[in-house]
Amino acid sequence: MKLSYLLALISLVVLASCGEKTKNSTELTLINGGRTYGGELVFSYSEPITELFPLAAAHQHVINVSSQIYETLLNIDPKTLKVTPSIASSFTVNEAGDVYTLKIQKGIFFHDDECFGGKGRELTPEDVKYSLDFACSGNELNDDNNVLVDQIKGASEYKASSKKSFPKGGVSGIKIKGQSIEITLNRPFIGFEALLARKNIVIFAKEAYEKYGKEITHHPIGTGPFKLEKMDQNGLRLVRNENYWQKDAFGNQLPYLAAVSMKYIREKKNEMLAFRNKEIDLLLDIPADEIENVLGTLQDAVAGKNLKHKVESSYSLSIDYIGFNTAEGVFKSKEVREAFYFAVDPSELIENYIGGDGYPPYNGFVPEIEGANNTIQIPVSNPEKARKLLAQAGFPNGKNFPVTTIYVNGVEGSKNHALVQGFVKAIKRELNVDLTIKLCSLTEREAAINSGEASIWRSGWVADYPSPVTFLNLFYSNGKQFNKFRYNNEVFNSNLQAALVEKDPRKRGFHFIKAQSEIIEDAVVIPLLMNNMLIMVNARVKGITANQLEEISFKEVFIKEPRDEEDKTE
Repeated sequence: MKLSYLLALISLVVLASCGEKTKNSTELTLINGGRTYGGELVFSYSEPITELFPLAAAHQHVINVSSQIYETLLNIDPKTLKVTPSIASSFTVNEAGDVYTLKIQKGIFFHDDECFGGKGRELTPEDVKYSLDFACSGNELNDDNNVLVDQIKGASEYKASSKKSFPKGGVSGIKIKGQSIEITLNRPFIGFEALLARKNIVIFAKEAYEKYGKEITHHPIGTGPFKLEKMDQNGLRLVRNENYWQKDAFGNQLPYLAAVSMKYIREKKNEMLAFRNKEIDLLLDIPADEIENVLGTLQDAVAGKNLKHKVESSYSLSIDYIGFNTAEGVFKSKEVREAFYFAVDPSELIENYIGGDGYPPYNGFVPEIEGANNTIQIPVSNPEKARKLLAQAGFPNGKNFPVTTIYVNGVEGSKNHALVQGFVKAIKRELNVDLTIKLCSLTEREAAINSGEASIWRSGWVADYPSPVTFLNLFYSNGKQFNKFRYNNEVFNSNLQAALVEKDPRKRGFHFIKAQSEIIEDAVVIPLLMNNMLIMVNARVKGITANQLEEISFKEVFIKEPRDEEDKTE
């Protein structure tokens, strides 16, 4: 009897061990709902990732990786663009609209790490308070601080006093109430909950920062579905968080994948070749005119050699633009900026230089988001007017215009490079002004902008939550918060602030439109194109989709090898 019991116990232990091994193995095992556990997904980016701390991250490709490791209080459903639960199971707002109360879920654990003595502990409301305080602090790792500082009561004072250490008590407007967090705002802010869903504002543990300090950028410890295994100049690898708290609709514990790897491949042509050779499973940001070239020739297709794949596409809440330093140098002149604006036809650039990959920015700088459907007239290309404006600025026919370098993040032949080549040719043709293109990395471009070295540059912005605020806030300045354009316009500032507190959607939309009209009138930027999010996926990868926020989640992605008789595309 004892022997039978012992054998049964051993069998259970072995089965449990094998089950856990299966989940974390690159081998595939079928589970409920036709999903599979195991397997590794590989993708690539053309920019390296060397740090993974969301509050210090300014670029979408970094956020897309860090969001697999860290989680936010709330989420935004990429399909509906509605706020949904995450670490906070629910939230309420008082009648005045200035106090938010969020109930924190139990049973969520941080990743196992030495900062906890090797075993990850349960997340508590104290962790939420600590993380939000950090997001309002003057700490050098907190590049994103102004997002919350202007809104939460006591945050400005806390920021000023927390540059070297964290004062006891934290932000006065953030309080722990049992299993909930109460946030008191300076004034009502319509849609404040969407800020708490931004992928930069994540929840992490005090122990992690106390152990690693600045090195937390290389030791990300969150509650997300994946953990960082390694990161170097060639890429990184994430592995499954075996203690993740979420399950799917079939009762399977998430995530499905055993691992996710990111490779750094700078040249787009090499990235496409890697996809064709099955070295990566996912292509992001594909030029539309290159889709047919990714998979080889027509002869390859006839011979059945094409890689089975699917293409996902979604309208993206994003904008590509030319930015100016409006406070110094030649572009301090509004007439010069206007001359550049009217000299360029975005439709021509899109059709002739990037193969039609995008749409003219007919809504201005802010894409069509609820509350920002434009009723103002967007100026169109007018070369004759452009030449008159340049002459008024003191540069008739481009005479004596200073040598100027335009900074472009990208490599030779990339979409960004091609777009700006078209822009430079248009400026030369219409204004007789020469611009020199400097190809650089994102980090190099941002450093040049921040130092004032760059007076003109190509950039882009993707909405981090579905509101005009995420675009318009790029131009806001209040004496404490400054922007990369060195732009300060009181009419713009006051209309943006009015929109944040206005409850009537129609009146709020009016303020958004008025704020954008100031940007257009002052020619702070030249909107060039709106994008689609276009991705190509190996057919064996299931559950990944394109969305308007250009976010990538691997939490419910799984691998299932296609049968030979299936279609090659989906």
